[in-house]
Amino acid sequence: MAYKAITYEKKGRIAYVTLNRPEVANAHNGVMGRELREAWEDANKDENIWVAILTGAGDKHFCTGADMRAATEGESGGGGWGDIPEDFWKPVILAINGVCAGGGWHFVWQSDFAIASEHATFLEPHVSVGWVPLREMLGAANRMPLSAALRMAMLGTKERMTAQRAFDLGVITEVVPQTQLMPRATEIAGWICEQAPLAVQSIKEVLHRAYELRYAQREVFEYGNMLREFKTHHSEDYLEGPRAFVQKRKPVWKGK
Repeated sequence: MAYKAITYEKKGRIAYVTLNRPEVANAHNGVMGRELREAWEDANKDENIWVAILTGAGDKHFCTGADMRAATEGESGGGGWGDIPEDFWKPVILAINGVCAGGGWHFVWQSDFAIASEHATFLEPHVSVGWVPLREMLGAANRMPLSAALRMAMLGTKERMTAQRAFDLGVITEVVPQTQLMPRATEIAGWICEQAPLAVQSIKEVLHRAYELRYAQREVFEYGNMLREFKTHHSEDYLEGPRAFVQKRKPVWKGK
């Protein structure tokens, strides 16, 4: 099919998925969500594909989360987020080419490991627009020290993490020059392809199930989702945040 918000190609045993909305910092919208799900489904059922690499178009942004303009127009992520399926046991390498923010963290925690360019930065802006970084920070708490996850979640746009800091905390496994990002990801994927594929997929499934890497325990996620729904989604602040972002002004919070 012809994709609009991503690119998807297969070379040998490697599938390449690229978020392709560089004009809006690769922000996620409904079209991207639908296209990602189709790409993951295809890669999952294709027996010739053994590894996938996910990255973003351009050299400035990997993914800045939900498209705020679309959110103010009532889309609210229409079409759903393009999550990597829970039964996708083929390895997924994340190549972070720039800013990773908000919902971009989904892909960090859903991938098996990430590498990043030396100028990549990380931030969690949800609270700065009156939203709750539920899935993002539940995922963070699985791989980062809790205090680091809480600091990032609570400081919003005031906290930016460098690629080196992300490496030190275990968010990413390697920092490389921008020009070497995709060649290095491809090299690593090639090494994985030299291993026994069923053994690789089996150990991924075992470790994911053992450590509950998909957003921590489901009971905790469901409680957080309920809390978010009743405490924030119907608040005045929830609408004020995206409006202020689009209008390029500081939000006026009311706490209600």
